[in-house]
Amino acid sequence: MPGLPKVTPAAPTLAPALALAVALAALAPAPAAAKDMGGRFGVGGQQNSLGQRGVSVKYWVGHLGFDLIFGGSTVDTKAEGDIVEDGENQHYEGEDTVTGLDSAMRVIFNAARAKDVNMFVGGGLGLGHVTQSFANPQADEASATEVGLELFLGAEYFLSNHFAVQAEVGVPMRLSIGEDGPALGGGAGGHPAATAEGQAFGFFVPTTWAAGFHFYF
Repeated sequence: MPGLPKVTPAAPTLAPALALAVALAALAPAPAAAKDMGGRFGVGGQQNSLGQRGVSVKYWVGHLGFDLIFGGSTVDTKAEGDIVEDGENQHYEGEDTVTGLDSAMRVIFNAARAKDVNMFVGGGLGLGHVTQSFANPQADEASATEVGLELFLGAEYFLSNHFAVQAEVGVPMRLSIGEDGPALGGGAGGHPAATAEGQAFGFFVPTTWAAGFHFYF
């Protein structure tokens, strides 16, 4: 069975959407003082320090927040070649497809609040799964699964009563890697420390920056 490639499937970053959201929020009325987040519900885009990115759904109970992230990507690569089947040479053409799915659950605590800024600490658990199918009819589908843990701290800045951007720095840790390699962050081999053989309880990198934005209701 072919191993998974050590390249990350292309996935859009949050930067363009974040820049657009900030520009729109700048047109909103001037924000008020420090935000009390109790009972607030938010929807937006988020990337975590595990390299996962996607739609974020967040809810606050007092100073305690719960954040769910769902994301995925699919990359098709044209492939062709020659194989021998039933004693005859055959040519095939098609696409190799890599599909990555990410989900994460994060718990956040607002440790301090200033004017329009909430400073937080937290932790999260991420699950990544990658599957790959091949144009070669003689190749079997491959898959990989990985579980990771992150610890992070950051700040959320409110540009209005209903819109906020955030930045954070975290320490991502690899907890479990399947035999077929790493899978977090939308694709196999998506982190500098990733290896085809896999490893346990290793750090992806010492620290990783992440960002996001949310519309609050």
